[in-house]
Amino acid sequence: MDRLIDLDKQLLLAINHWTSPWADKLMATMSAVTVWFPLYILVAIALFIPKAYSPRSLYRSECSRTKAWQAGLAAVATVLLCYLCTDHLANFVRNAVCRPRPGFDSEIGSMVRLIAGAGSPYGFFSGHAANTVCFALVTSLIFRRRAWTAASLIWALLVCYSRSYLGHHYPLDVLTGILCGAAFAAAGYCLYKFLMRFLNRREGSA
Repeated sequence: MDRLIDLDKQLLLAINHWTSPWADKLMATMSAVTVWFPLYILVAIALFIPKAYSPRSLYRSECSRTKAWQAGLAAVATVLLCYLCTDHLANFVRNAVCRPRPGFDSEIGSMVRLIAGAGSPYGFFSGHAANTVCFALVTSLIFRRRAWTAASLIWALLVCYSRSYLGHHYPLDVLTGILCGAAFAAAGYCLYKFLMRFLNRREGSA
């Protein structure tokens, strides 16, 4: 375990010190939550538009009898629930594990470049990574649009990378967040399928 932690710290420093002025600005932007609010709003609107879904999507291939507003509400509720679960779990684990963020580490803290501040004291695991990966994966499963899947995953991975680049999270913090986000996306999509099939059956029997 000590060897793994040492490797984690070395990798963090390597990422944190591979730098340039343009990358500093880009990574700070990638990690800024409020910058992405317009994206979330656009996705929420698109979830109510049938043509935004691929013909391969569950909505258009199996549940086309479901009204657009019902399908949109089911999708938005799923995405919001996934976000709340990943965010609350990340906060709970951080306060339970109490692993210091890189900037607060007594061994390497003085070597970490803190471009956007040190953040809160504890960092395991990354809520940014969990939230963005979960959002990208669950919306990709709902829309089934290859272009959106590629774009959203690239965006999510850049956000994840930015967390170590900015010195806010160790790579293991980020990897754990990615795995957590993927797990909740899979669970969320199962819930979404249940809701959609229930709504479709109800419309069919009406």
